Amino acid sequence: MLQAELDLLVMAFQQGDKKALSVLYQHFQRDLLRFALWQVQGQPVAADLVQNVWLKVIKRVHRLEDPAVFTSWLYRAVRWEVLDWQKQANQRLTELLAEPELLQAPLLPEDDFADCLSGFNAEDQLLVRLFYQHELAQQDIALILQIPAGTVKSRLYRIRQQLAAHMSTSSEPDTPAEPTNQRGEQHERR
Repeated sequence: MLQAELDLLVMAFQQGDKKALSVLYQHFQRDLLRFALWQVQGQPVAADLVQNVWLKVIKRVHRLEDPAVFTSWLYRAVRWEVLDWQKQANQRLTELLAEPELLQAPLLPEDDFADCLSGFNAEDQLLVRLFYQHELAQQDIALILQIPAGTVKSRLYRIRQQLAAHMSTSSEPDTPAEPTNQRGEQHERR
């Protein structure tokens, strides 16, 4: 969907158009759920958090002054909701540590990025996911993560360099050595 179409839908939504809300929901729901799921690693929790965000968005959309930032505003809202949930979960976890039989390991979703990003810190993983998996613009990522756009650009460059270096060292095939004679000189191939 083009940015101009999104802007028009957001303005209609701000004026109370329920059909515009429905279109926006259908457009963003799957990606927002995937974004939340990666952070909390639990389908029911992620769905609840995203649903909470939509309820808050419905109440607060009239406060949004620039429809062009709706996408980053929405993703940032999910990020804040996840962070709040994680704080509460950490508090509950501390309480549950007294009863370890209540704890069970969460199942991790299948993730194409997990292997190649395992060496990066959480901030870099989040940045890569927003850029490549969610295909957000660098300016939107800067708004979501609340960092300068130049920082997003430089981190992406650094991450790409590290991934390229890692991939080139790990994917080099074992090539057989050229045949040599007794003096160590290579034979000429004809």
